Amino acid sequence: MTRYLLLSLTLLLLPLTPALADVSGPEVSDVSPLTATYDVPEIFSVTATDPDGVESCTLIVSSIYESPMTYIDTTDVWSVEYTFTTERSANSIRAKCTDTLGQETTGPSNIISVSEAPIETTDGESDTETDPDKVDATEWTADEVTAVSPVLVKTQCPGEEDFTHTCRTVYFLDDEGSRHAFPNERVFFTWYEDYSNLHIVTADVMSDFPLGSNVTYHPGTKLVKFPTVPTVYAVEQHSTLRAIETEEIAAELYGDDWKTLVDDISDVFYGNYSYGEDITDSEDYDREAQLVSVESINDNL
Repeated sequence: MTRYLLLSLTLLLLPLTPALADVSGPEVSDVSPLTATYDVPEIFSVTATDPDGVESCTLIVSSIYESPMTYIDTTDVWSVEYTFTTERSANSIRAKCTDTLGQETTGPSNIISVSEAPIETTDGESDTETDPDKVDATEWTADEVTAVSPVLVKTQCPGEEDFTHTCRTVYFLDDEGSRHAFPNERVFFTWYEDYSNLHIVTADVMSDFPLGSNVTYHPGTKLVKFPTVPTVYAVEQHSTLRAIETEEIAAELYGDDWKTLVDDISDVFYGNYSYGEDITDSEDYDREAQLVSVESINDNL
């Protein structure tokens, strides 16, 4: 009896390990299907799972058009009917879902091919003829384009190109003449509101720009985490992540809805960042100062 009593007392005295708070939104799949026909309604679906339950999902097309999705309990998917009517043969598509705690996750972004869509350009025409926000730099040298940095660049599309064509890729060109890829649209839209001032260059000029490091999140805009660990980070200038010690500190820095600002970064991009000291007090991190610490991606490289 004494032995069992001592064992019980020992267990009671052991320190309790606090349970990690759930700061992640639902796990969201790719949107299906990834093909559609211009001006023909199509049903798009995703699966979303979360231990707290999924409250809602929304389909996002080209980072502009949003359509609420409906849960279909017979197939355990979220779906919505959507019709492509924009004159583009390729669009980005993804879904964002929110759990019952209000935590949101944006699923993988993919390119969807839209057949029979009116082609914006014909062979040999510049993309700028249909989009005044683009700059025709096809007669510029590499040095001339570099001189106007900060600038976005892409190659001219020949017309009738497949949606996987390299001319679809947009890069940031730094002031030393290196181009930097955006890992996804979430990163892109922390720096830009749209694709205005996009410079169209020839393939030869693009090849003169060596590939540099990936673009990382704009300081102060988002909180980030990696899927395999629960740590939430604030972003500082020069791609530095700083772990936030408690939820209370996160709320003081980013507001009560801070969980909606948490983006997942794929583990493959872990090496894109450096890691600073943990934030153990709200005084350790000045969000407003970080937001204005950079004027362009040039200031973050």
